[in-house]
Amino acid sequence: MHRGVSELVRWLEQQKGSGALAVQPPAKAADVQALEHDLGTPLPADLRLVLGRFNGAALPGGAQLFTAAPGPGATIESALKELAAQKGQSFLDPDLLLPFARTEHGSLLAFDRAAAPIADTWPIVDFDAEADEATIVHRTFDGWCRNSVGEWSASDRDEPFSLDKYVRSGARHAAIEPDVSTAHVTLGHGLRRAGDPERALIAYLRAGRCVPPVPWADWEALKLASILDDAESLLEAGGRLAKRAPEATWARRGTTPSRVAFVLARAMRRLHPADEAPWRRLLELLRHRATEEADRAAMNGILEAALAGRPVPPPAPAQPPALDLDPDLDLSMARMREAYEAGRLRDDDLVLDPRYDAVAARYPLVELVRIRREFG
Repeated sequence: MHRGVSELVRWLEQQKGSGALAVQPPAKAADVQALEHDLGTPLPADLRLVLGRFNGAALPGGAQLFTAAPGPGATIESALKELAAQKGQSFLDPDLLLPFARTEHGSLLAFDRAAAPIADTWPIVDFDAEADEATIVHRTFDGWCRNSVGEWSASDRDEPFSLDKYVRSGARHAAIEPDVSTAHVTLGHGLRRAGDPERALIAYLRAGRCVPPVPWADWEALKLASILDDAESLLEAGGRLAKRAPEATWARRGTTPSRVAFVLARAMRRLHPADEAPWRRLLELLRHRATEEADRAAMNGILEAALAGRPVPPPAPAQPPALDLDPDLDLSMARMREAYEAGRLRDDDLVLDPRYDAVAARYPLVELVRIRREFG
């Protein structure tokens, strides 16, 4: 039995009968075998072990571990049929996600059967039915077990939700599964809101190095690196963004090739690197990533201006103004601080809207990203 599975079983055994959660008796061997027969493949060994001790459970926080029993209710079969209907696939499709739990937010935790040929190597995804999107959240079922027990056993478990609690949760997950991109972007998001851009940048870069990465991790890293004037991090994040990728990936990144090029070109002009060759190479690569006409036109203008030393023209799409500025730079910075704290001014605005350059000449914009912004 893997470490995380052992910890989960032990924790559930300790809590059984305490009123803290409701666990079911062990699954019947015939039910597990029937489920595997319908699936056409064995269940992951770790899941079989858990079902052999607890055939479903109401977990802390409102999450639900499904049972191997047939029929409707909180069962693997019922969740699988629900998912098949959502995806428009057959219940018997061997590549269909295999749900084993429902989170407190209503999404499904499932094994990604299409990701590996062997059941014991299937990663865990969080499937959001509303967005019709599956995101890898754990490398293995054992990782989910370890992370769950870590959360349920944490000293701050019963504290109200807060930014600090969110950061600690992300840090725990990143320590348990350092190769899972989701863990690092969660930590990065929390640290950025906490006003710690340097550590947030490190987290986003680590997220970008994972396979597979959260698509928008490197774009978040690029923006922070630009605000922090971190040339090395700009080249790392920009290098990954400049690699060949499907067109749909850019939509999931929340940016465009010309926007990435705009940030890099302006950073190159601002930082005056001794060797511009790596920067120019990235800009040239990004030129070939543009697929839409407006993006290609903007990209050509950005590259030509960067090479000629002229002011860099806007990307496509251009960043719409987030707030009005005042000729008085002190008043403008005060407005920017207020808007950033309220969420009306974002990192995208700081790196994509050149109207803030005059303010940045007097006040380092990194002052803004050091503002702590609590949730809610």
